[in-house]
Amino acid sequence: MSFFLRLAVLALLPVLAACGRDRVVADEISPAYTPAEVAYAASDRDLRVVIHGNPVGGSPETFARTVTDAMQNKVMGVRTNFTTTPNETARRDYAVVLAFNPAENMLNSALCRGGPIPTKPPGGSLVVQSAFCRAGGALTSATGWLDEPRGLDDPGLRDLISGLTFSLFPSRRVECLGC
Repeated sequence: MSFFLRLAVLALLPVLAACGRDRVVADEISPAYTPAEVAYAASDRDLRVVIHGNPVGGSPETFARTVTDAMQNKVMGVRTNFTTTPNETARRDYAVVLAFNPAENMLNSALCRGGPIPTKPPGGSLVVQSAFCRAGGALTSATGWLDEPRGLDDPGLRDLISGLTFSLFPSRRVECLGC
């Protein structure tokens, strides 16, 4: 997907968000992505989750727990533990990165570069950019949005996170048409 097309999609997210309460769009799947690598990276082990921003306010630890709880059991055929505090079982080259209401338009692949990502304060509609990363590069990415999350207990927030996680880990490799 070209740079300008990605920017156009990001610019249209608020307009598209008006069509429903929550929505997830799979953005890109790298030709390098395979379900076998997901199994290698995450099967029966911790998978590190990096969270930027907190769209509902309150304790960052409580928000992180809400996010990772909604991610559990969403990878077909792989039993993993999504966590912001991985133990020694985690493979250091892999992570899932989520940016809640990034302050600037950015490509989802930029999530994997590390470093802080500026985010907007709580309030209003929610945009989440996410990526499944390997050593600084995105294997998959997805973007989702939700009209005005109502706090940590909002089922729409949990559904959004679940949908993003499911989109980040397709159960089979999708072949690129016209590449």
